[in-house]
Amino acid sequence: MPILFITDTIEWVPSSGPEVGMLRHRAFVAGREGWDGSPLCVIRAFHNGEFVPGKLAIQHQAAYIPHAGREVPVHNFEVLCASSHAVRWLPGSNGQVPVGAIPAGNTHNGEPLYIGRVTHMNSVTPGKVHPSHGCCYISFNGGEVAHKSYDVLCRIVG
Repeated sequence: MPILFITDTIEWVPSSGPEVGMLRHRAFVAGREGWDGSPLCVIRAFHNGEFVPGKLAIQHQAAYIPHAGREVPVHNFEVLCASSHAVRWLPGSNGQVPVGAIPAGNTHNGEPLYIGRVTHMNSVTPGKVHPSHGCCYISFNGGEVAHKSYDVLCRIVG
């Protein structure tokens, strides 16, 4: 009988648009597109001096981050690969994050940014929790949309 190993690792894998198909079975699925049900995964990308969490639509080979009021397309990024045994979603609001929240980026002055997700227009979309702004931002339909209530991706501790 084969031995099954369950890993609790959380890792960021460098990628770009054409390579994302290779990560299809490893990328952490954080949500779904409302219009076609395709998976949305978590990424982070460097942009204008910040390391920003965002979303990857593997099926559409498109990655975006929410930044400065816009949905910014990115072509070089890191994809979150994590076992469902290593993480869980916990509620957050008004910029607060629970114990175990996974820092996934930072602003130009060093403030940590966390992985959040919200339900918006029938999509469950990952984005960034920006604590000092008191919200989770997602990129959606060309813009950056703020939500005061959201889920936060946390490492399972204990």
